[in-house]
Amino acid sequence: MALPLVTAVLAVVHLLALEGFRPGRAAAGGEPPAALVADAVQAYGATGTLAVVVDRQHSRISEGSIRAAEARALRERAWGAGNGAVADRPFPTASMVKLFMAEDILTRARAGSIALGPADRDLLREMIRRSDDPAASALWVRYDGGQMVRDVADRYDLEGTGPPPARIPGQWGQAVTTAHDLATFLARLPVVAHPEDAATLLGWMREATPVAADGFDQQFGLFGTLPAEPAVKQGWMCCVGGQRHLHSVAVLGSTVAVLLSEVPRSVGYDAARAALTAAGAALAAGKTVPSHR
Repeated sequence: MALPLVTAVLAVVHLLALEGFRPGRAAAGGEPPAALVADAVQAYGATGTLAVVVDRQHSRISEGSIRAAEARALRERAWGAGNGAVADRPFPTASMVKLFMAEDILTRARAGSIALGPADRDLLREMIRRSDDPAASALWVRYDGGQMVRDVADRYDLEGTGPPPARIPGQWGQAVTTAHDLATFLARLPVVAHPEDAATLLGWMREATPVAADGFDQQFGLFGTLPAEPAVKQGWMCCVGGQRHLHSVAVLGSTVAVLLSEVPRSVGYDAARAALTAAGAALAAGKTVPSHR
C-alpha cells in the first residue's frame, strides 16, 4: 500500500473516532447510500472490477403495532444501494463462503440435525476470525459444503449464489455469489437465523485477526478503515479465469457494506489491496450508520 493512502486512511479513522460513525445526511451530514456507492467506485479507480452494495440490517418485531412493524420493514428493504449490474454479477466467493457455511452449520445444530462438539465450534470460529482454510475444508467435507450453500441460498433468497461447479465440488472458494446477495445475507441474518446464532457469527467476525492463519494480511478494504469494532470478513484468491479476487464485507451498527473485486493476475496483491482500501475509506468517510429504529 502506498504511504499517502495509509496516511489518508489513518486520518479518516481518527476523524471518525472523534466524531462517531453517525447517521445519514439528513441527520448528521453523512451521505445517502447511492452517493456512498458512487464515492467507493470513484475511489477504487481503474485497477479492476468492483461491486459495491450498502444496505442495513433488518430487525425483529419485538413490540409496537403490526402496521408500525410493517412500515419499518418496508423502510429497511428500501434503504440500500449498489452499483448497478456489477452488484448482481456473480464472483467467486473465495473465503466469503465461510459465512454461509458457519450460518448453516449453526442452524442445523440448533435444529438437532447435527451435533456440534467443542472441536467443531473451534473450527467454525477460526474459519471466520482467522480465515482458516484447513478448518473450512474439514467442515466442508464433514457437513456437505455444496448443500450448505444451496440451503443458505434458499433460506435467504439469494438468486446469484451457488456451490462450486460440479467438476470441482471440493473447491469451496469457487462457490459463487454477488455483492447484492452477500448484503442481503448480512442484512437478513438477524431475522432469518436464530438471534443467538446471528450474534455468535457477528461476534466471530468482530474478532477478525490482523493476520490470517496462512499469514496473509487481512487489514484491507473495510477492515482497518472503519472505526470502533466492525464485524468483518475478508477474502482473497488467485486465480480463477486468470483473475485475482479480493473481497471485504462489514457490519457496523446496523449498516452492511460489501466490496467484491476482481483484477487481472498481472495486478499484484499490493495494488489490489490499496484500491480496495481506498474504496473502504470512501465508505467510512460517509458516516453510513443510519438511525432507523
